[in-house]
Amino acid sequence: MRQSRRGKSCQKLSRRTVLRGLGASIALPWLESIPVWGDETTSRRSNEPPVRFACVFAGNGFAKNHWWAREAGGTMELGNVLTPVEAFKEKLTFIRGLYNPNARGCGIHSCMTGNLLTGIRLAAGGRIRAGVSVDQMLAEHVGRQTRVKSLV
Repeated sequence: MRQSRRGKSCQKLSRRTVLRGLGASIALPWLESIPVWGDETTSRRSNEPPVRFACVFAGNGFAKNHWWAREAGGTMELGNVLTPVEAFKEKLTFIRGLYNPNARGCGIHSCMTGNLLTGIRLAAGGRIRAGVSVDQMLAEHVGRQTRVKSLV
């Protein structure tokens, strides 16, 4: 051991130790796909894809001249921003014209994100007490089929 500039002792790491640590960290993303021995809690068949939900908020909106879709299904025409998802267009749904009047009146950060999943007007000062959100409603429904209902 030697002393660092701050007076604390530090230990040199061998190349082998660093490589071992890097190897473990590279393998981490694949660990969730390894079945746990004796785990029979999942009701999903192995050939069914997992059910996931994601909500995306774009505070300053989207560039309409690049981010658009016309028609539906296999005949859907996509804007240049969406070309990476071209292969999945039959599974995509684009919703236009949504407006939530309850997202006004208390600032862009608290109002527009605070009621994103509930649609309910926030309490005074932007305090979030807005009832059950759509992600938690989905967790109640889909969560019966999973080990952990919700991460929130």
